[in-house]
Amino acid sequence: MGNRKRGAFSRRITAGYLGLVLLFSAVPVWGAEKPGDMDEETWIRLQDNVLEYGELENRVANFNPTILQIIKSINEGYDSVQDNIINYQEAANDFQRLYEEAMDEGDIMSAYMYQLNRKISLQMSSNFIRSEKKKNTTIERSTRQYRKMFTSGCQQLMLAYNKMAVNKATLEKQVELYGAMVSMSGTQGAIGMNTQTDILSAQAKMHQAQTSLVSLEDQMASIKSNLLLMTGWDYDSDVTIGAIPPADVSLLDTIDFEADKAIAPKNNYTIIGMRNAAPKDADGDGKYQNKDYTARERGVEQATQQLSITMDGLYLTMLEKKASLQAAQTAYEAATLKWEGAGRKYQLGMLGNAEYLGEEIAYCAAKAAYESADLDMTQAMLNYYWGVNGLGELAE
Repeated sequence: MGNRKRGAFSRRITAGYLGLVLLFSAVPVWGAEKPGDMDEETWIRLQDNVLEYGELENRVANFNPTILQIIKSINEGYDSVQDNIINYQEAANDFQRLYEEAMDEGDIMSAYMYQLNRKISLQMSSNFIRSEKKKNTTIERSTRQYRKMFTSGCQQLMLAYNKMAVNKATLEKQVELYGAMVSMSGTQGAIGMNTQTDILSAQAKMHQAQTSLVSLEDQMASIKSNLLLMTGWDYDSDVTIGAIPPADVSLLDTIDFEADKAIAPKNNYTIIGMRNAAPKDADGDGKYQNKDYTARERGVEQATQQLSITMDGLYLTMLEKKASLQAAQTAYEAATLKWEGAGRKYQLGMLGNAEYLGEEIAYCAAKAAYESADLDMTQAMLNYYWGVNGLGELAE
């Protein structure tokens, strides 16, 4: 074997061993690639200027900056694995060629060593190939908790935004109606039909609604910016936040509460962390004793009991919100009938402007209460779902 050939081979193998080190970069990630199992239409919809409730999970998984950075770091580490695969395969080819040359020269001992080294190189290459096949599993495990946390956070933000949107619509209607009342009060006051107190009261209500509306719009803008950042957009992007679908209350009938309570501790990340953590060294001598492991188990048992209390509360809250939703729906239906009746009376001249506007305000309030109750129902169901699926907080 020539010195030049052997030297080149030695450098390639050295580079291969150095490539085993996985380096994690802190460079920001600005883009995302379409997952292989996602159709083109879904991918395009994810990138339009409307953020739908049903898109939150996919937006987080494919565009959240933190998750993209984790994936980027893992991919960069596996780039080194790919380099090692190439290096060892080239080394195996080199050994094969050297083996054939040695056999032609009758150098049986060298030929034997080249053949042995070729087998070792192929084995090393196979090991790295098996390692590379685990990349997707590594990405899945490394991002799973973050995907859950960010998805849950985005759902809560979108719920808060939609609740505020309900209040915003109500306040806008109040400003409109109270403005009409102010105008009407002024006109009627001029002919002695209203007192000055009535006019001032209408003006005060209109001003209060206007002030509340401005404050609410500021809060909505702040929530929207945070939601956009968590789903991979710039904070000031021109993106419309979609509505929350009506709560599917029928899902409560499919819940197996006892089964959920049993699985929740196994999924809970706080309890998993406690179970996997090293026990506290009570004696401080650097050695773990049986009592240390026993204390850790007691801590896990206590945390499990605390989570059980949390799950009881989350389930009870769902039932309470269901009852509240039904009551709000009944009130809304009654208010709708009353307002429709008021409209007919108004058209027939049997109801004055003030009375009609009062009925419209009552109707708007009942409608907002119903929509808010529906969002509260969705939130209660989400809290229960995430309580089962790893994010439940431990009761104090």
